[in-house]
Amino acid sequence: MKQSFYNFQFCTLSIAFCILISSCQKKKEWQWSELKQISDYEIADLKRVNDSTIIGVGGERYLHGEFYISLDNGKNWSKKEIIDKQLYGISFLTEDTFIVCGYDGKILQSTNSGDNWSVTQNFMWRLMRTVAWLNDSIIISCGGSGFTGGIISRSTDKGLSWKTDSLTSEMRALCQTNEPAIYCCGYGKIIKSKDEGATWTQQRATGDFFVSISFSSSDHGVAIGLAGTILITDDGGENWKKIRDGNSITNQSWTFRKIIFRDINKGYIIGDKGLLLYTTDGGNQWIKIKNIPTKNFTSIVLTDNGGIVGSEEGILLQFLEE
Repeated sequence: MKQSFYNFQFCTLSIAFCILISSCQKKKEWQWSELKQISDYEIADLKRVNDSTIIGVGGERYLHGEFYISLDNGKNWSKKEIIDKQLYGISFLTEDTFIVCGYDGKILQSTNSGDNWSVTQNFMWRLMRTVAWLNDSIIISCGGSGFTGGIISRSTDKGLSWKTDSLTSEMRALCQTNEPAIYCCGYGKIIKSKDEGATWTQQRATGDFFVSISFSSSDHGVAIGLAGTILITDDGGENWKKIRDGNSITNQSWTFRKIIFRDINKGYIIGDKGLLLYTTDGGNQWIKIKNIPTKNFTSIVLTDNGGIVGSEEGILLQFLEE
């Protein structure tokens, strides 16, 4: 009788363990479609300007800097080569005023929806990864190369002049919250500014090359690392909890590129080899979406019922959530 009881306990625990493992590995299918191959090169960044306009940049590092725009929410696109070096980041102040950054420190602006561009700054030999309008006057850009050669540049006069600080870590991404506060992440480092980028303080976050960061409120944010690490904060960056350790040999090897949140709960991570993760609880748990084309995803923008991802191969793909 006792042996039967032990066998029953063992079976119950085994079933519970299998359910736990299954829930951690749960996958979900969404509807995917290829929109268009708009380039032969990487689509590095995408932004939604309004209900109908999406803009983006990309290109090839040493030869082509491309600007992309869709006026019908991603159905049709036009492309323009605006410089001879790759562009990595784009931001907008209004529906007409855009700013881009790229290789060799190039920063360009357009005040007529991308029809014409002017170079406003050239940080020689610096690779600028991200640029962001903070308000009508202040612009922040960050970048660097070689892991340790980092740079943050700040303009307070709409890009006419810039103040540049060198860092010991290459920086990759910026995120502004409604506190207001700005976060910048990079090689083994996340830093925060409370004074519109004039000064920065380092956060308690290490362990990966942090390539993207997203805050859905002034307190709640998630940062991701190139090697697959996920960090989460609920106190405005004072403390960071490791949700996933990308350096652990027990975890599947993933390469992350970008993270974006739709609201306080729903967020998305994209990466190499058709990787798309989805969360509905603010980033504590992530579901891997299956049936995805095996492209290397490098950019993402959200639409009303799904999103559009750009790839290293120059192809745009659209997904619809179930």
